[in-house]
Amino acid sequence: MIRTIFALVACLSMTQAFAQRNMRQIWIEMPDSLVEYLNATKRTEMVDFYEMGVKAETSNLLATTTVLDSIADDYAHVTLNESAKMQLALLKTSEGDLLICMVRSFMGEAPESVVSFYDEKWHPRDVAKLMAKVEPSQLLSRPDTMDVERYNRLVRFFEPVMMTADYAPGRQELVWSLSMPLLTREEIMQVKPIMLQRKLKWNGTTFN
Repeated sequence: MIRTIFALVACLSMTQAFAQRNMRQIWIEMPDSLVEYLNATKRTEMVDFYEMGVKAETSNLLATTTVLDSIADDYAHVTLNESAKMQLALLKTSEGDLLICMVRSFMGEAPESVVSFYDEKWHPRDVAKLMAKVEPSQLLSRPDTMDVERYNRLVRFFEPVMMTADYAPGRQELVWSLSMPLLTREEIMQVKPIMLQRKLKWNGTTFN
């Protein structure tokens, strides 16, 4: 009987510890090597500011400004600097483990995103096993009303080919789009009819 009670208490403690694991802890524990100019002290300071209801910004180690735009139990959005942002999502797997999805987007003249995965202790996971591959060709389509010559001409506007990803926390989706480098407003209006988005939904095992 006593052994059973101890086992139940131990199990309850483990469950509570798991339940308390949230984005605040994940963000603070993130290895400094992932964003070398933003150490744990700076990250903790930003969370504290956010929870106090004031602007969660800090002067990073490059003497530029980093802002924690939002943070919830399972999601965070960070403006790393003028040309980069980061999204972090805490996902539950079908096995009951936690998975971290990181989307880093570089917002220069040719925006581009990189998606990485980690376990809850920040050990890297294999991207190929956790996310379906997205090809640029899947993000373009010729409308029936457009001739092939015009379509091919518009496709060349996307050279060099860059892709961006955005995580939608409410839907647990990764939304992929083609970047539009150095296009004028008129050119953007021209290419919009041939552009598609590909949405990958988290199913507990992969984004697919």
